[in-house]
Amino acid sequence: MIEKPVQIDVQPLNVKLKSTFRHAGARRNMGDSIWVRARRGKISGYGEGCPRSYSAGDDLASSVQWVRETFSTGAIAFDSLDSILGWMEKNEMLIDEFPSAWCALEMALLDLFSREQSCSVEALLGIKECQRKGRYSAVLGDDSKGQYSAMLDQYLVRGFSDFKIKLNGNLERDQEKITILYDLCEQHGVADPRIRLDANNLWKGRVEDAINQLKALVGDVFAIEEPVGSEDKGGTSRVGIASGLPVILDESLCTIRDLGHFKSLPGKFIANIKVSRVGGIVRALRLVNVLRESDWPVIVGCHVGETSLLTRAALIPADAAGENLIAQEGAYGDYLVEREPVYPMLKFGHGGHLDLKLPYSFQTDQGLETVPVENWDRGFGLKCRWPDSSGQW
Repeated sequence: MIEKPVQIDVQPLNVKLKSTFRHAGARRNMGDSIWVRARRGKISGYGEGCPRSYSAGDDLASSVQWVRETFSTGAIAFDSLDSILGWMEKNEMLIDEFPSAWCALEMALLDLFSREQSCSVEALLGIKECQRKGRYSAVLGDDSKGQYSAMLDQYLVRGFSDFKIKLNGNLERDQEKITILYDLCEQHGVADPRIRLDANNLWKGRVEDAINQLKALVGDVFAIEEPVGSEDKGGTSRVGIASGLPVILDESLCTIRDLGHFKSLPGKFIANIKVSRVGGIVRALRLVNVLRESDWPVIVGCHVGETSLLTRAALIPADAAGENLIAQEGAYGDYLVEREPVYPMLKFGHGGHLDLKLPYSFQTDQGLETVPVENWDRGFGLKCRWPDSSGQW
C-alpha cells in the first residue's frame, strides 16, 4: 500500500501582547511567528518559529514564502525521522538562512510522525527520559520606572528570585533598575536575587563604552548578554575580560561553527540557546551536546511572543543540558499574550516552575482544568488551531 504524502501548510501568526515589551534592539506589541501544519490523512502536527531580522537575520515574510515555495508543493517528500535528518544533512546552509522557518517545519513533522506512532516527540528522537520541567527567569523590559517597578513586584509576589534586566544605555537609568530590584527584593524577603543583564547589542561598535558603563554599575550581577554585536567576537571577549563578567551569547551563537570561534577566545562565556533561532530541536540538541562536552553553562531562552508550542519544544534541549543548565526563559502564556491558538496554554507557576511530570492544572472561564501527565506522550501533547477560510484563528 502506497503511503499518502505529507501536506505542508504555512501561515504567519501574529499574537497580540497585553503590553508593549521594549529592549535596545526592538519594541514589540505583537508576537510574529511562522505557523506550520503537517498533515497526513486525519492526523496533523504543528510547528512554530520566530523569525527576527535583528537576531538571526531572517524575517517573517521571507520565511513564510520559503516554506510555501519549497515544501508546500509536495516536491520534497518527508515520511519519517530519517527523511528529516537526511534533508538537514544536505541543506545546512539553507537552514542557516531560514532557521526559524525550518524550526517550524521540523517541529510540525516531528509532531505528526510521533502522533502517527502514538509516542512522544522525545521517544521519536530516541530520548529515553525527559523531565519536561523547568524553572523560569523573570525578564524585565526597558520600561518606565513605574511600569518596571510594578512588573517586578508582580514577579516577586509570584516567588521569583532569578532576574534578567534589559539595559537602556543610560547609566543612571540602568543603575536605578538594579537598585529598585534590590529594594523590592528586600521588601519581599528575597535575600539573594540572581541578576543578569541583557544589552541586546546596545554598544555595537563601542567596546570601550560597554566596558566603562558595565564597570560603573553597582550591584551583584553574574553575567552580561550580547553587549556589542554578534559579528564582533573579539570585542565581545574584551568586554567580558575587562568587566569581569561572563558574556551570554545569544545571536552570536547560532551554530556549532559559531561556537568554534569563541572557544579560541579568552574570557568566560554562557550559551543562550533558542530553539527557533538555532534552527529547530535537532540542531539545538546537537549544539547543547557540544556545549556540555566543553563544560559551558547553558541558558535555554525564548523570543518575546512565542506560544506554548515553542515552550513545550524547548523543554527537550533544556533537559538535555543537564547540570549545565543555569536558567530558562519563556512559559509566559497569557501572562504576556492575549490569546494563543494552542491548548492547553503552558505557563509558569509560583517561583517560575513548570512541571509536566505532574498533572498540569490551569484556570479557565469554566473553572480549574487538569491535564494528566500521559497527555504529553503523544506528539507535543498540544491541540493547535489553524485559521478558517476568513483568516480567523
